[in-house]
Amino acid sequence: MQIKNFWYSYKNILNNTLQKNIFKFSTRILGILYKFLIRYFRHNFSPKVINLDKLEKKNFENLDLNILFNKFNCDKGTFFYIDNQKIISHNYSVFYKKYFSFIKENKLDILELGSHEGKGLAAFYFYFPLSNLIGANINPFQMKYKSRRIKELFVDVSSERVLNNLSKHIEKELDIVIDDASHNLRDIIISFTVFFRKLKKGGIFVIEDINQFKVFKELDPYNGTEITPKEILIKIQKKENFNSSFINDVDKKYLIDNIANIKIEKGSMVVNDINISEIAFIFKK
Repeated sequence: MQIKNFWYSYKNILNNTLQKNIFKFSTRILGILYKFLIRYFRHNFSPKVINLDKLEKKNFENLDLNILFNKFNCDKGTFFYIDNQKIISHNYSVFYKKYFSFIKENKLDILELGSHEGKGLAAFYFYFPLSNLIGANINPFQMKYKSRRIKELFVDVSSERVLNNLSKHIEKELDIVIDDASHNLRDIIISFTVFFRKLKKGGIFVIEDINQFKVFKELDPYNGTEITPKEILIKIQKKENFNSSFINDVDKKYLIDNIANIKIEKGSMVVNDINISEIAFIFKK
């Protein structure tokens, strides 16, 4: 399975490079392979990569999810540190507990898009003690944690082709998908349309930081001419029609027909006097 996952990530990184910059392709063939070899030795022999399976479970079991987020310095909790400076964070833990507490002891299959260094996955590893976790990231060499229950895969959420390849590579259906990737308007929408289909019946799709366009204008390069992910969800809630350049009619019908409920919550992080911590939980029929 490790070889299969390596080949998936290696092939898709190269294909993605070829699509974007043909001149970089030839130099990256060996360069990416070298990085994977470094990652292999780093993950197996470096003390800087923490094996979650070998941590003392008694120090983490039954901890509150917010404490776990804070322990692993994840911005999903109430605070995190950058260069020893304490930053008030999103405080999403209260909402994750609200919607996940009743299934936390189940054996689930969970995907996080935008896993970065794996801090959120490390917290979820202990919160969901029986679940299998997949971390997908545009830089698959960032992960600082490993486990028999965690897989690392490449994804570029700006590429619908790569998203579809990832969906096919993950052969089983998923119980939970969390989008904490680019937060770009288009990327959120195409990730949602691809991976909402991948959910099991009764599954939950989570979109973090769904409406940061008010502060980070680069996340909406369409200058307000495109409907936002939050607006799409509200339209579906109200059973109103909507149009998006990034959702075809087939996908739109699938979403409308298969969304059971939508909950949009607001966390605590404030930038430029604007709360940027909105999170959506979308439940599949």
